[in-house]
Amino acid sequence: MIRTISHQLIKWYSKKNYEQFCESLKNPKKAQIAILTNLTGISDYKDFKNHFPITNYADWKEGIEKRKVEKPQEHFVPTSGSTHAIKWIPYTKKFKDELWRASGAWIHDLYLRFPDIAKGTHYWSLSWIPEDLRKEHRSNDLDFFAGLEKYLLEQTMTVDESVSTMPTLKESMRENAVSLIEKDVTLISVWSPTFLLELLDLVIADKNFFADRILDFRKKEALKYADKVSPELCKILFPKLALISAWATSSSEYYAQKVKDLFPHVPFEAKGLWATEGVVTIPFQGKFPLAVNSHFYEFEDVETKEIHPGWALKKGMKVTPLLTTGSLFFRYRLNDLLLVSDFFDQTPCLTFLGRIGETDLVGEKISSDLAQKLISNIANKYEISPLSLLAVEGHKPHYRLLVDGVGKLERLDEISDFLEKELLGHFHYKLARELGQLSHVQVEMKEDAYQAYVKYREKMIALKGNIKVEPLVRTRDD
Repeated sequence: MIRTISHQLIKWYSKKNYEQFCESLKNPKKAQIAILTNLTGISDYKDFKNHFPITNYADWKEGIEKRKVEKPQEHFVPTSGSTHAIKWIPYTKKFKDELWRASGAWIHDLYLRFPDIAKGTHYWSLSWIPEDLRKEHRSNDLDFFAGLEKYLLEQTMTVDESVSTMPTLKESMRENAVSLIEKDVTLISVWSPTFLLELLDLVIADKNFFADRILDFRKKEALKYADKVSPELCKILFPKLALISAWATSSSEYYAQKVKDLFPHVPFEAKGLWATEGVVTIPFQGKFPLAVNSHFYEFEDVETKEIHPGWALKKGMKVTPLLTTGSLFFRYRLNDLLLVSDFFDQTPCLTFLGRIGETDLVGEKISSDLAQKLISNIANKYEISPLSLLAVEGHKPHYRLLVDGVGKLERLDEISDFLEKELLGHFHYKLARELGQLSHVQVEMKEDAYQAYVKYREKMIALKGNIKVEPLVRTRDD
């Protein structure tokens, strides 16, 4: 009864966000200037552009670290990127309000388009934290919200908040899976589709544990005789599931299709671009418009290097975003490549093409600079000739160092362990490994490594005549 009422209240409470967003889509310049004025006190875009430089995390790092020490009660969320192993993003009240303007509009739209999601619980997976940060930072997805929306969303959650405080990630993962199977889940919202695939694999790997915990006889029997995850098993375990939401573009497309194949009876909706530092686009009525009434947005044209406000984008542009937000980041550059693919009323819609100079199979964010540094360190330390670090798609995604020459297996294992240790120094890679989304890094030594490299590149439809050796590339296992 409480859950049903909570669904109705969320739909009612988020309706205002929905209506305001619809109005803003018709006049994005008006909405954006209002946000700019509120954040900076400047109402003229040219004045703002001339007054503030473009920034990255390094420009804010010292102030944030000082603030973390002086105000430990404030909410800071960890992430990582190409220049820092861990970045701490301030989640101020104003910033959370900006996020709710976007998420509220999206949530209301979901209730309108997929009404059956109101008939059960909602599973949100946003903020998993590596083992060594669990004491310093409590992981609770509801902390991304503030006010009444936080309380209402809590009443509809599949998983209790206490699960995030369990001693190990494995225990948390197990309890997440038990709740998903037991609690009439109607909406599954995860970032990477690999996370959902990993949860399902965990259920099969520990099926006796889960069969003992599950009360439903039909589910218990189905699990007992299952030897793999299948569409038939998923339909029995999640009979009320009405929507799956996950990344589905760039390197996630391959794994999103795997999820769709396992749940052919369930609608699948791709996510927009939502970074720890802010939201850029949301799924809305089948398109992906700029979250035009959340933050203030600018975009750099990757070809001309010109900076444009969000309302001045043209279809076909390839751009990278700059965010000015209530977290006090001004003109903050995100390392994402986007295509202006469409318009919703007068507001541009953007498609995520990938990370610039990075690979991101499951959210691990490994940069070309890091790959080059690792290649140089390994070449000096082991006196070998690494060619490239490959981000490999497949049943179990992983990284693979391609080395030119011939070597003994024991030596390759030593290099692999060294490389793995170095990669684990980066927040999102470490988290992906602990969640089981990535396998241990591999080392592959070939007598003619360049020809092997060419074959890997051709798997991603690279033209042989245009192939050049890069420190970091994405490929796939057949």
